[in-house]
Amino acid sequence: MKLSRVKIMNFRLLQNVELALENQTTVVVGRNNSGKTSLSEIIRRFASDKNPAFKIQDFSIDCYDDFCAALKAKNEGKQEDEIRQFLPKIELRMYFQYDPNIPQLGPLGEFVVDLDMDCNEALVVMCFELQNGAISRFFEALPEGDLNESSKMDFFRELAERIPKLFTINVWAEDPNDPENRKESTQAAVKALLKTGFINAQRGLDDETTRESDVLAKILETLFTTASLETADDNEKKIAIQLEEAVQGIQDSIDGDFQDQLKQLLPTLQTLGYPGLGGSELTTETTLDVQRLLKNHTKVRYEGHNGIKLPESYNGLGMRNLIFILLQVHGFFREFRAQSPVPGLHLVFIEEPEAHLHPQMQEVFIRQLGEIVAKLNAAHGNDPDWPVQFIVSTHSPHIANEATFESIRYFLPSKVEEKSDVWKTRIKDLNRWFAEIDPESKEPIIDPGDKKFLHQYLTLTRCDLFFADKIILIEGTSERMILPVMIQKHDEFNPDAPKLRSQYLTTMEVGGAYAHKFFKLLNFLELQSLVITDLDAVEETGGKSCLVHNATATSNACINTWFDKKDCEPAKLINKSADERSNGLLYLTYQCPEEENGPCGRTFEDAFLLANSDKFSIAGDAPDKMAEDAFKKAKRFKKTEFALKYAIDDTDWVVPSYIANGLKWLAIDYVVPDVVEGADD
Repeated sequence: MKLSRVKIMNFRLLQNVELALENQTTVVVGRNNSGKTSLSEIIRRFASDKNPAFKIQDFSIDCYDDFCAALKAKNEGKQEDEIRQFLPKIELRMYFQYDPNIPQLGPLGEFVVDLDMDCNEALVVMCFELQNGAISRFFEALPEGDLNESSKMDFFRELAERIPKLFTINVWAEDPNDPENRKESTQAAVKALLKTGFINAQRGLDDETTRESDVLAKILETLFTTASLETADDNEKKIAIQLEEAVQGIQDSIDGDFQDQLKQLLPTLQTLGYPGLGGSELTTETTLDVQRLLKNHTKVRYEGHNGIKLPESYNGLGMRNLIFILLQVHGFFREFRAQSPVPGLHLVFIEEPEAHLHPQMQEVFIRQLGEIVAKLNAAHGNDPDWPVQFIVSTHSPHIANEATFESIRYFLPSKVEEKSDVWKTRIKDLNRWFAEIDPESKEPIIDPGDKKFLHQYLTLTRCDLFFADKIILIEGTSERMILPVMIQKHDEFNPDAPKLRSQYLTTMEVGGAYAHKFFKLLNFLELQSLVITDLDAVEETGGKSCLVHNATATSNACINTWFDKKDCEPAKLINKSADERSNGLLYLTYQCPEEENGPCGRTFEDAFLLANSDKFSIAGDAPDKMAEDAFKKAKRFKKTEFALKYAIDDTDWVVPSYIANGLKWLAIDYVVPDVVEGADD
């Protein structure tokens, strides 16, 4: 059995999303305020909390209009069922896949209500909605006319008070193929089916060496508690019993010593009339609580030298974080084993495991998470495997790029149509996207070879593609080193335009031969992307390189793909309009003359010289001669030395117009998601 997907409605930014889950590890990525934390929060509220509570702030902003519509329907005298159609509700729908040939479904049996022998899916619905029969109380003494700005504020202020009191959580099993076929259930039944675990981003680790932080030691108490349960593994119970016996020995010793001291003290007390007629003699009883000893008086130490042990806080934050996560995972494993009856599935959330870990350790962690589970299962070889699924949310490109494409779910914040101040999350499932088939060619949308290339490229370059607002694809080293100065110049020379340096940009050095492999992925992720490439003029298709004015073709694969190999003569390319260079959220730019009918460079370096012809003393009595002179002078430079000189030592130059125009395009249409719903990241 596995949790195959979840659907969420009306919870913060998760207005209407569906998340497909991998068999073992699903990696959730995205920018800040994209709804990642809301995912774990809603599952925690519904499936884990003892007394889950929601507030009006937990409803998606778009729901506020629905509350107003429900009030209007009530004031118009509509029936209860019609009014309820307008009232929003927060809903979590969990789809469990199972093998229908298994005779005993365990706790999942409560939620299998269909009669279709071919159906292998059970649907659990948990919903926060208005109680039955509470319509009148919910709308009592609320405004009866149309809402204005003032009365709307009073209306929502009153709703904030009534929602926690009059809304309730309902649970039911639903036929995946027939919404009318449902059976009421309980939160207790859900908890019996699905056990959850949460390793939060804020794990209590700090870098204060002036006081000891015993975060790791506190986990020992939980491990002991689990080992003490009747349902715990025999070896674990044996350890717990040995601890209790050791503590009992200490108690007996203390009681004995204290009794001896009392006997010596008794003559002195008798002189004072104690215990007196009918009084009781003193005795002792010492009670030592193993759990309290572990929690309050047991500390993790690291071996030092000469018998001196170092405190927990003396180890690096990264190693402590890693140990903490591993101990928590181990603790979840033992808790699951000790629970009776055993739940059908264990869902574990790990938030930002990269905290304090260096890049290589981040990569190893996500790579080895499955191995950790395998080793825990191997240690209990006679027991069924631990049915655990992990959801890892991260801001780390090292973790995102190390994970397989199939496991990545990209959370994209986007505007609600026609509401410029309302945002919602859309989830981009790379696994489903890579499996899509083009309806015309009947071939996969992404060629398997391109998919392999993209994953290998992202793994090798560690680019933060999944966390940026905008992307710049460039040719090589020179552009990469000089580009930051060009962006600075753009911001200085365009004071009224949006500042590129204030936006989250990622630069990817891909070259003209590979940039086109990213086009479909960038459009799928809906990332505004600028592609800066070279004309790469050649005498003829497949021929030798030459100056632009002598060329009839380009060897640049990116340009040929963009224009589908049509009209790719350099003379025609330099006259392409901005619309022709735009493709959705992508914009292509390459060398062009600095002025009409002027010389045109073939590569970045000679275009740079032509844009600064006076600085580099570019000579020639005609544009073709100037292009030839710039090309010859550019060849004398070593690319790295050229880039370093004009990126650091000498920044008194003009940005080539083709790059300047591209940066202007990239700067526009930039909108910061400024609506933060709840404590999301």
